[in-house]
Amino acid sequence: MTGPSPAAELKRRMRMPQRHRLLHGYPLAAAMHPADAISPDHAVAFGRSKSKLLVGVLPHPFCNPAVTGCGFCVFPHEPGNSARSAPIVKSVIQEMERTVTGQMQLLQREVASLYFGGGTANMTEPLAFRELCEVLAVGFDFRQAEVTLEGVPAYFLRGDPRLLDVMLAKLQARHVRISMGVQTFDESRLKEMGRGAFGTPATFREVVEYAHSLGFTVSGDLLFNLPGQMLDQMKDDVSRAVEIGLDHIGLYHLVLFRGLGTPWAADDDMLAELPDNERACENWLALREMLFGLGFYQTSLTNFERVKFRDTPERYRYEEDSFRPNRYEAIGFGPSAISYAATPDFSHAIKTMNPTSSAEYTAAVATGKRVWNKVFVYRTHDQKVLWLTRRLAALNIDRGVYRQLFDTNPEDDFAAEFAAFADAGLVTTTADAIRPTPKGMFYADSIAAVWASRAIQLNRDLGPAAVGRDAPAALLHDSRENNAGHSPMG
Repeated sequence: MTGPSPAAELKRRMRMPQRHRLLHGYPLAAAMHPADAISPDHAVAFGRSKSKLLVGVLPHPFCNPAVTGCGFCVFPHEPGNSARSAPIVKSVIQEMERTVTGQMQLLQREVASLYFGGGTANMTEPLAFRELCEVLAVGFDFRQAEVTLEGVPAYFLRGDPRLLDVMLAKLQARHVRISMGVQTFDESRLKEMGRGAFGTPATFREVVEYAHSLGFTVSGDLLFNLPGQMLDQMKDDVSRAVEIGLDHIGLYHLVLFRGLGTPWAADDDMLAELPDNERACENWLALREMLFGLGFYQTSLTNFERVKFRDTPERYRYEEDSFRPNRYEAIGFGPSAISYAATPDFSHAIKTMNPTSSAEYTAAVATGKRVWNKVFVYRTHDQKVLWLTRRLAALNIDRGVYRQLFDTNPEDDFAAEFAAFADAGLVTTTADAIRPTPKGMFYADSIAAVWASRAIQLNRDLGPAAVGRDAPAALLHDSRENNAGHSPMG
């Protein structure tokens, strides 16, 4: 392999915008391959031994802020409303029924966590959402599951019936929670984002009180390092988030740079008001310490939870579980949904992604075949990078687990990379684990990019992996083998 040294690559990456791509896992969608070479009758084979199941449902891709993408968001989404969501939900139900019927071992499989995400998941039309929950309850066992509904604040208070009441009645889950995009308590900023109809600080408080009255926990996401935003203003947002009773706070620095492709990225005045990486990192460190002082502890790169939830069943589990790909497999339904399954020895795996647009997605479902159109097959070196990036997000790379999985040491496999990270003050090491420093947490995107760039270059040299050639054919299931004709979910 050729290219810059890990140290040089890290320095280059640390000068660039620090993004949140790490949350998507390795590889990103852009590095996945078209699934054309795989028969449309084949699906991901789930049910490897001793694995637990995570379920992600994206009911539709619609979102409707007054400013496209709230000015900064690059997540896949389309303009739309709840009325447009109903036919997409019908397609999601069809995909779900076909998947479970095609692999009967999935029927009533115990689920660890269910997450409703997507464009604005709580914009879903109530009757369609009720049908979706009913079909989910027939297909899977949620009695020991955590269930999360994501969305914008105001929509949690709308609908007849309200979606939170539907979830509570239909899924019979162990614990239910909601996650809302607060972004900021500054109403002028919310209007600038086109989020005026999404709720005010009074709405945020009402949502928390309503969810708590149902026994739910509540998560809220905050942005910091907004254009021209002072540290005192960032701290005010954190204080108000704690004061209204949020159980869990996601803290995300704004990702904005020329060429991002969003409205704000074309605004020279906004770009000029952004802090440089050094100042942005200092703001992160200050807000992190502030949350500790307010009774929170850190659970991942971006997430903080009240100390009272530490080691309790009510703590936020979906993200925590997703950072253990050796213990959990993931199945996704809906536009842009991702699925992942590995071999029992974790040497190989497969990741798939559904079409992003509503039109492409519904057309794929209508074929009666598998829906996903992107795929990535992991060789062992890819599995190492996946596991390292997931554990970096979890703030703990356990040497013992790595050795059990790969029969080697991470610092032997990535000696130059770890040396560069240590020299830059981004990681600390002990006999048992490697952990990001607080500074390393801010630059985690750079750390992950260095690992990924090596794996991507190796894959270019080897050519893309294929099921049946580089990886066991058992990663795929021929859905015709279990075609029962009549769906037990219907």
